[in-house]
Amino acid sequence: MCGLLAPTGSSNPGPLLPHWGNTRPFVVHPGDLPVKTPVSFDLEPGSAFYTEAMEVFSVSQPLSKENHWIAELWSDDLPGLTISPAGRWISIANQALAKARLPFPEVMETYLKVTLALCDAGIVVWEAKYRFNVERPESYIRRVIRPDWAPLHDSPSFPAYPSGHSAFGAAAAEVLSDQLGERFPLEDRTHEKRQEFAGKSRSYHSFYEMAAENAASRVLLGVHYRMDCEEGLRLGKLIGQKVISLPLKQKEAAMIHS
Repeated sequence: MCGLLAPTGSSNPGPLLPHWGNTRPFVVHPGDLPVKTPVSFDLEPGSAFYTEAMEVFSVSQPLSKENHWIAELWSDDLPGLTISPAGRWISIANQALAKARLPFPEVMETYLKVTLALCDAGIVVWEAKYRFNVERPESYIRRVIRPDWAPLHDSPSFPAYPSGHSAFGAAAAEVLSDQLGERFPLEDRTHEKRQEFAGKSRSYHSFYEMAAENAASRVLLGVHYRMDCEEGLRLGKLIGQKVISLPLKQKEAAMIHS
């Protein structure tokens, strides 16, 4: 059916992780954060949905050298080639904590909060993905705009809306900014020396800047609409804020219980 997830690429394994949204979360349940309804599906040129797809198509004609770098640098969803999207933010946390040299208890608190936020972001987003079941730009663009168009990499085999990459990034960035500061310059060396894709290290002024570029990369890569990424960022930020508010320290817990 038009507008719903459909197989793309040469080797599609079928819908991935359809029940992840039913996993028990640690802090934030899917029902705690209402997800905005995506733009209504429409094949008509000039419609809001068509405009979303046209943006994806337009930036690919062709991708600039800078945009190609950004797209591949954050493409952490290629089995056997890259780490996972959530794992990328563990790598970023590793690098940031090595630079910050915090006391051990604060290091452990940071890891705990980052992983809680990443876990719950995945659950919230995947519940919404299979509830709205929005097809990928690749399917829409080939049907409506250009039959031979293809994204830079194969589209992930699950619905587009909202973006998991974007939610993971915003959730982790919220926690890392709270723990290490809103302005924390960092050169991300996660993919340094990789030759199979554009893995050259890239420098940032803050975790928020990294999260925003991570989200934008999904449009540049050709696998997400802007609306996917904007909603993913919004949800991830809210999840990160809820995790930050946890009374993890003994003093904070004692105050809550009293």
